[in-house]
Amino acid sequence: MVGTAALYVHFPYCVSICPYCDFDRQATGFGSIPRYVAAVAADMRRQSRRRIHSIFFGGGTPSLMEPDQVATLCRAASDTFDVRADAEITLEANPGECESARLTGFRAAGVNRLSIGVQSLDDSTLEQLGRRHTAEEARTAVRSARAADFDNVSLDLMLGLAGMTTERWLATLVDAIALGPEHLSCYILTVDERVPMGRDVAGGRLILPDEGAVADQYEVTQRVLAAEGYEQYEISNWARPGRASRHNLTYWRDEPYVGVGAGAAGWVDGRRTKRTPSPARYMAALDRGTVDLVEDERPDLITRARDWLALGLRLRRGIDPEDFRQRFGSTLSQALEPALSDLIVGHRLETVEGFLRIPAASVLVTSEILLRLHGAMDAWTPPLGRSDWGSPSGGSVAQSEAEGPQLRTARGA
Repeated sequence: MVGTAALYVHFPYCVSICPYCDFDRQATGFGSIPRYVAAVAADMRRQSRRRIHSIFFGGGTPSLMEPDQVATLCRAASDTFDVRADAEITLEANPGECESARLTGFRAAGVNRLSIGVQSLDDSTLEQLGRRHTAEEARTAVRSARAADFDNVSLDLMLGLAGMTTERWLATLVDAIALGPEHLSCYILTVDERVPMGRDVAGGRLILPDEGAVADQYEVTQRVLAAEGYEQYEISNWARPGRASRHNLTYWRDEPYVGVGAGAAGWVDGRRTKRTPSPARYMAALDRGTVDLVEDERPDLITRARDWLALGLRLRRGIDPEDFRQRFGSTLSQALEPALSDLIVGHRLETVEGFLRIPAASVLVTSEILLRLHGAMDAWTPPLGRSDWGSPSGGSVAQSEAEGPQLRTARGA
């Protein structure tokens, strides 16, 4: 949204660590949560006042917070920022923390969108993933969300899992649709070798489906959700009309976002920051009246242009050539030839209603397309006087639902 920003609030605590998760999180130190919430509120109050169109509580497992703690953070946001009256306020929730009374408390605190980490509606798959809930508990969580007056519910699901057939994936997808969510995030599993599941895959102890099988599962997802009236607006995300996540569109449209909490990334006024992922160091710094940053930089124009491409080409709408020209002072042709023409001729890129996008049939090779385009930029000379140009928006450190640019796993909540 022009002239506004998003606010991301990271909550790193989890009751247990899923074997596929590589987000900033920990399964200890729960006694420090009240102090952590106070530190996040203090972190917010250090920020410059700006108009906010969305707030996203990500993790970790934000639903481990008490409703009054979420209310404290919502008040701190309102005290610091000019939060729009119609702001989208999302909280990630684990099905195990979705009791009706708890969700009613979150709704009263100001949360108006719930993102539930279902991952699967098959009990054997949930066990493989190390999840703490059952399929029936996930269904109950959605019913509890409706009882608590949530009319905007998103479900996370995962495909491309070990032992998953297209038929098993379709069964979960159909069951999820029957729950009536406004939004579905369907992530293809990717694993980092630093996490237990990634080590099992690298060591040959766990075999993931081959590319053809994953492509079949993804094609089924596109076809079935389209038939049910869901619009695919990003590689891994589908929504009922008008229910696309405003917060995550901020990342993909390369717009500004403020990040608070241990491990949170931010991108405002041409400055990219990331806070320490250690809650102890994060809280200690705020106690001293400072913020412990592990990243603080102003990327150059070419880096920002590459980030803009990587994020924007995730969108099914694609990228706006005029937006590129206004941001970076060149046309797409000046920055991306000859790769741009080659990819269009090869049907890896197409222009639809003035936007350049990746055709549906080529979505699963997005990474290869980006490599070609990024390589073309090696020969691009930015316009005179623009090499240190600072965009008021943009970013490359997308987080939570929007992590990219690779197709990636769902989060741990």
